[in-house]
Amino acid sequence: MTFRTVVVIPTYNERENIERLVNGLLEAFDSKSMESSVIIVDDNSPDGTAEAVRALEDFQKRVFLVVRPAKMGLGSAYAEGYRQAIKSLSPDCIIQMDADLSHPPELATELAKAVEEGFDVAIGSRYVRGGGTRAWSLGRRLTSKGANLLIRTLLRTGLHDNTSGYRAMKIEVVQSILEHDLRSRGYGYNVETIYLYHKLKLRVRELALMYGSREKGQTKLSLFEIIRFFGTTVRLWLRGMRRISAATETET
Repeated sequence: MTFRTVVVIPTYNERENIERLVNGLLEAFDSKSMESSVIIVDDNSPDGTAEAVRALEDFQKRVFLVVRPAKMGLGSAYAEGYRQAIKSLSPDCIIQMDADLSHPPELATELAKAVEEGFDVAIGSRYVRGGGTRAWSLGRRLTSKGANLLIRTLLRTGLHDNTSGYRAMKIEVVQSILEHDLRSRGYGYNVETIYLYHKLKLRVRELALMYGSREKGQTKLSLFEIIRFFGTTVRLWLRGMRRISAATETET
């Protein structure tokens, strides 16, 4: 039976990166004879990202586009992409990743393979042997490591990299995410899903990720998003989730 992977990529003003990223992904999967599709969820980018997607050779064949009316947040973009993938493409695995080329496309096949081999989730991790970051300032390194220390300490996830957005999930995990009441719409969404993995006792594998720096375009990680991110972590520590499956409800 063919194992199908769909990659969900939220975008806002990523015209300069999207062609290179999508082509790199499709080439990586083709080189391993793995079936793949890509869904771009664009928040009405004024730079013409959607038009760049429509111009791709594989548009409406293996590359699909959802255009939303305005900027609505990273977490809601992922959820929209998940729903479209399940509705239209019947995947076995869904990968989420950034559009700025900081996530190397070739690692996507390894993440998908880990899920195919039995893991519930596979995460591209900067903080395991072989992982790391390129050209980060001291301030950004400290912020990232501080966030991970806080999450590991308060939420007890047991993972090295709790803030990486480069992940593959088997379809049952994605369906569980959609069924739960995740409140975050920005970058805190990644913390909530990590917490959900932990509460559901999922099998998670971390694969080494060498995180690159954005070459073109502007970062979307603002001070406001960082504050909201830390706020989400503290909220989960104090209150847990508002709805966890019956099997884990007593643990929250």
